[in-house]
Amino acid sequence: MIDVPRDSKPLAITKMQEIVDQAVDINADAVTIEFAKEGGLEVHFVVGYTGVGGILVDRTLEEAVMGLIHERAGLDEKPTGVTHWESHGQNFDIRVEEYENFGEIAYTLTFPKGRQ
Repeated sequence: MIDVPRDSKPLAITKMQEIVDQAVDINADAVTIEFAKEGGLEVHFVVGYTGVGGILVDRTLEEAVMGLIHERAGLDEKPTGVTHWESHGQNFDIRVEEYENFGEIAYTLTFPKGRQ
């Protein structure tokens, strides 16, 4: 991963919190996050067999958000890990899978089943 300036990390945490909160609000099964060819990050929320999303992270935060996911899930030496997030007073262990999409790093965040 590319080193991210320290001052962008708090903004990346805020953006990831927004993404996790949105996923919890709609009871998403998973979220995919990948680089968009137009710049920024494309974020898709998957519920069952349906996905919806768009460019939700602008160019100035794309590297910081991707670096944060990589770091918090402990993906330095393996393609899967777990990140811990709190949303609406609940703690979630979110499974993270790193994969390649058209030569770029991408992530699938899978939320625990059976949550309310």
